Amino acid sequence: SPNMSAFPEYNYKLNCISNCTTTGGYVPVPIRPYCIDYSAPMSISTTQRTDIVNITSGAYFTVAFQSSAWRTLSLPNGSPTSKGWSISCIIDLRIRSDTGTLNTPPVANMISPTDIPVGVQQSLIIPTIDSDNDIVRCRFANTTTECADVCPPSSLPNNTILISSNCTLLITGAEVNNWYAVAIQIEDFASENSTTPLSSVPIQILVNVYASPNCTIAPRLYGSTNQTGTCQSLQVGQPHVIMLYAENYCSNYSVTIEDIATLSFPIVIKSNLTRNTSTLYSVGLTWTPTTNQIGSQILCAVAIDSQHVQSNQYCVAFAVSQTGSAACPGEVLETT
Repeated sequence: SPNMSAFPEYNYKLNCISNCTTTGGYVPVPIRPYCIDYSAPMSISTTQRTDIVNITSGAYFTVAFQSSAWRTLSLPNGSPTSKGWSISCIIDLRIRSDTGTLNTPPVANMISPTDIPVGVQQSLIIPTIDSDNDIVRCRFANTTTECADVCPPSSLPNNTILISSNCTLLITGAEVNNWYAVAIQIEDFASENSTTPLSSVPIQILVNVYASPNCTIAPRLYGSTNQTGTCQSLQVGQPHVIMLYAENYCSNYSVTIEDIATLSFPIVIKSNLTRNTSTLYSVGLTWTPTTNQIGSQILCAVAIDSQHVQSNQYCVAFAVSQTGSAACPGEVLETT
């Protein structure tokens, strides 16, 4: 394996960039993640990192991972090829006036890159969950602190819309092989009428535009027990098995399912892709939640066929606790 320490990013950290006198003793943590999955057909590897840090109550500050560069993008026009990124979030350990407790920010997840056909509007819904059952809204990132060189609207094709209330991105790919970076902030609010967010967390993905293939029917991905968009309570230390199935509707065109890629968390054991019938494929996932994973977790997956057409995004949420009795709060939405 390569010596990753040779890369400058190996030693980068999640640094404070604002209100750094009220960090409550925060010590910057490394951003160096751990591999949780890879997909050769999608040419991606998926990594993640979780750290537990001790911060005093009352702390309020902003942290960010800032560097470069995004892969070559189609927009914004006239900007450098090596576009910089800034992925930031607010850490707020002040007591909420409405509940008398600390706020828990929402959790969001989404497969990246997401492939879309040229010239056809797509609805991409970002799955979210909020353990406080707060009102969750989404907005485009709008400062260099939040999005660096890829701030909307100039980073996205014309007529791209983000519906705040259900985190739905409406986007139409302008040209084949276009690549766009999408920078969004997920925020929670104490009530429907509130305009001041309790927290703001980022989600940034790549969108790739492909030419319409011979067979335009996308694969369908579904789970054996958990329907996409649902939530389930899990107990620390108890194994949980998820079977994912991909239905191929283009077998008459000699199309096959190449992979079922996941965006999950450590340590999920994933089986090899199995061809169950001429049109049905499956993988099995086994996950034993750890103490570090207590709270809300979202698992997403997508199937890809030999035409490089992606299925619907399948996402399920989990409320992890020591006893397995944690209630599933909020709502997780499905990408259509």
